[in-house]
Amino acid sequence: MIVTLSHQKGGVGKSTVAWNLAVHFSSIMDTRVIDLDTQRSLTVTNALRQENNLTPIQMLHFNSAEEFAEYAALDTPDSLTIIDSGGFDSAHNRVAIIASDLLITPVSDKPFDLMGLQKYEEILKSLSDIQGEVIKTHVLFNDINPAMKRFGDLVDFICMSDHFELMVSILRQRVDIAHSVGEGKSIKEYRIFSKADQEMDDLFAEVRTILNIK
Repeated sequence: MIVTLSHQKGGVGKSTVAWNLAVHFSSIMDTRVIDLDTQRSLTVTNALRQENNLTPIQMLHFNSAEEFAEYAALDTPDSLTIIDSGGFDSAHNRVAIIASDLLITPVSDKPFDLMGLQKYEEILKSLSDIQGEVIKTHVLFNDINPAMKRFGDLVDFICMSDHFELMVSILRQRVDIAHSVGEGKSIKEYRIFSKADQEMDDLFAEVRTILNIK
């Protein structure tokens, strides 16, 4: 199975969500990470993980989109590949979108994030035309102000598109998130039973349900 954190805009939280998913699922099944981000954020985080004597995550890198596509074509249901795509449009990122069993697109309530979502929709429309099927991404509210309770306008905006499906889980702004990644840890490894940990657990459960992972 392949799960891709995808958005053509950077700074929306793809790497953080991908990292927490990778650490969680690596404890229950064969899990690898493909780091397509030009900053190699997860590769650096994995090095920090090793420095802190924690079991590293298996990281993969590909020199070409063709090599990456060959890997994706051999995907099996008994393993999980989590892809952290870059915040830009590229051949590698398009292969990831097409190959994925689940696309997750983090967005906040910030205007620039929502405008970026419109641009990303154009990419999904283009790839859908090529593939002959509607490609959907699961939109995840991420880095949301803890005080924000009403999402009516945001939900309406997202649900207007055939290419977006809103996730139930919501990740809010939590200081533990930055601190945990800085130590190469997941939220749960950093501070169990915190609000951030509980919110991430909700996301894990939702992803498991979508992918039918027992």
